[in-house]
Amino acid sequence: MVNTLQPQKPIKPEEILEIIVRRKWLIILPVCCFLTLGVVLTLTAPKTYQASTLILVQQQSVPSEYVRSVVTSSINQRISTISQQILSRSNLEKIIGQFNLYADKPDMYLEDKIEDMRQRVQVKIEQARGGTEAFSIRFSGRDPHRVMQIANTLASYFMDENLKVREAQAVGTSEFLEQELEKTRQRLEEMETRLSTYRAAHIGGLPDELDSNLRTLDRLQQQMADKHVILRETKTSLALVESRISEIETRSRQPFQNGADTPATGSGVMGTENQEKLSQARQEYDRLLTVYTPRHPDVKRLLKTIENLEQQVAEENERSSEIKDPGQSAPVPDSYDPQLARLRSEQDQLEKEIQALTMELDGIEKKMKAYQKRVEQTPRREMELQSLNRDYANIKEVYNSLLNRKLEAELSVNMEKRQKGEQFRILDSAKLPEKPVSPDVKKYFFLSVVAGFGLAAGIIFLLEFFDSSIRQDEQIEEDLGLAILADIPELQSPGTTTRNRVEMAAFASCCLYAAAFLSFFAVLYVKGLDRTLDAIKTMLHV
Repeated sequence: MVNTLQPQKPIKPEEILEIIVRRKWLIILPVCCFLTLGVVLTLTAPKTYQASTLILVQQQSVPSEYVRSVVTSSINQRISTISQQILSRSNLEKIIGQFNLYADKPDMYLEDKIEDMRQRVQVKIEQARGGTEAFSIRFSGRDPHRVMQIANTLASYFMDENLKVREAQAVGTSEFLEQELEKTRQRLEEMETRLSTYRAAHIGGLPDELDSNLRTLDRLQQQMADKHVILRETKTSLALVESRISEIETRSRQPFQNGADTPATGSGVMGTENQEKLSQARQEYDRLLTVYTPRHPDVKRLLKTIENLEQQVAEENERSSEIKDPGQSAPVPDSYDPQLARLRSEQDQLEKEIQALTMELDGIEKKMKAYQKRVEQTPRREMELQSLNRDYANIKEVYNSLLNRKLEAELSVNMEKRQKGEQFRILDSAKLPEKPVSPDVKKYFFLSVVAGFGLAAGIIFLLEFFDSSIRQDEQIEEDLGLAILADIPELQSPGTTTRNRVEMAAFASCCLYAAAFLSFFAVLYVKGLDRTLDAIKTMLHV
């Protein structure tokens, strides 16, 4: 036996060829057996046909610049959703009943039928012509006619369900936007009410009225200053009138001589030129007071003239009283002095003016306090109003956005109802399958060849590994350490030639058998299982 622990020498190509020739039966017999088994399995295995429908995803006919679709889910998501609906239990039960599937399996449970149907339906995303999106629906079964019908039925279900799903999504989006729009509208109206209530409650103190309030405050301050000036002048005039009244009353109480200035002879004093001018000036003053106020320039100028004339008349009276006898004088009652009556009337009028000015100043001061308070509260009102306006602007922006989306959703709903949106269109309908997809001739062929040669290679390797026979000259010289002196050829017996010929004929027959089965596999793969069997049947009948 060869020592397996010693390092093995590399096998030469001629040695491999020698082993193949020597072990040829171990190669050809497994190959023939597995080829025979592969052909038998291919011919006896149940045939399965597959029909496929290619559906194109057609874009919406209305340009997206005019009408934007609210169905934004991807084609993969929609196909996955529709697939779950198509492959639902109720839908598959309807298809099974419509095409009388599994009639040959009455004992099969309904759940198993539905699960088997789901496994036989395949939905695959593909790229159609021109790079557009498309997907295929494939169905597998034993009956090619039924497979074709079921594939087309599933395609029609997909198209109808797609329209329903898109319309439902569009309607659902529109209803959702309508509800949100109504809620936002109510919030907007509440905010408008709050804003208008706030403006009405703080009218006059709002930020946009600050300039007006400041100008009004300046005007009131100017009015107050003017009123104070007028009040001082009026008080000055009142003091002057009171002084003149006091002077006249004091003079009227002084004694005078009896004959000097009695009513009978007093006309001489009244008849002087200054007294006449004074009388005319007072009459003109009374007339002006009916037209103007005491602050009028003409009235003030005339009042100064009257004061000068009164001073001159008083001086004349003093000079005349020095000549008269003091014991004969008698006071003249106030009622007979028209100047004193006019002064007292002027005094009453000035007092009323002072009272009116005081009331006006109090009113102006109250107004100034009110406007001052408005100006002081303007920053706080501005912050509150900015907060309300900001909330109102945000809600209004949301409302306008929802309104635009609602209008777009309504257009999208109308577009989906009129089937102008994205649709599924059958590009290639399912045809009658002529070539079964199972059994797979190519797979059986490769499995048979690989199994045959693999088994042969394994057996040969084991036999050669444990074979201790010496077959080469080098083994004698190296392993046994002996020199080769002569080479004696193999002795041939009388029946050796015949036996070799029979062996060669048998080997050739096996090779032809294997080649025939290989050719048969090739014909099955190229022509198809059905066509090949039909051709064989036709040849046999002939």
